Amino acid sequence: MKKMRRIFAATLTLAVICLCMAGCGAGEDEAKVIGTCTLTVQDQLQDEKVDVAEGDTVYDILIKTDLAVSGKDTVDGIAIEAIEGVANGDKGEYSGWIYNVNGEMPMDYCDKLEVNDRDEIVWTFSEGM
Repeated sequence: MKKMRRIFAATLTLAVICLCMAGCGAGEDEAKVIGTCTLTVQDQLQDEKVDVAEGDTVYDILIKTDLAVSGKDTVDGIAIEAIEGVANGDKGEYSGWIYNVNGEMPMDYCDKLEVNDRDEIVWTFSEGM
C-alpha cells in the first residue's frame, strides 16, 4: 500500500510538472498587437480597421479579413491571383491586383512587406499592369 502511494504521488507530481511546463508556452504563438492599419480593397472593403501584430505583412492583413483571397506562392513571394472572385487577367492580359501602402507602390511582394501601426493599405484591380 505504501509503494502504491509513492507511485501515485510520483505520477501526480509528474503530471503537475508537465501541465505547468505546457502552460508556460501558452500564448507564445500569439503575436503582440502593435496597433491598427486601414485596409481598402477596391469594390470590396472601404477603410476597414485591422489589428496589426508584430511581424504582420500586407498579405497577413489581407488574410485577416473575411474576403476570399487566392494567392500563388512564387520563388519571390506570394502573388495575389484573385480577391472575391475577381482574378488577374479578367479584364485583359495585363490586368491584376496591385497594392500601395501610404500612397506609395512598393516593389516587394505582399508577404515581404511588414505593416506598421496606422499604415493605410489599398488594393486596386488594375486593367494594365
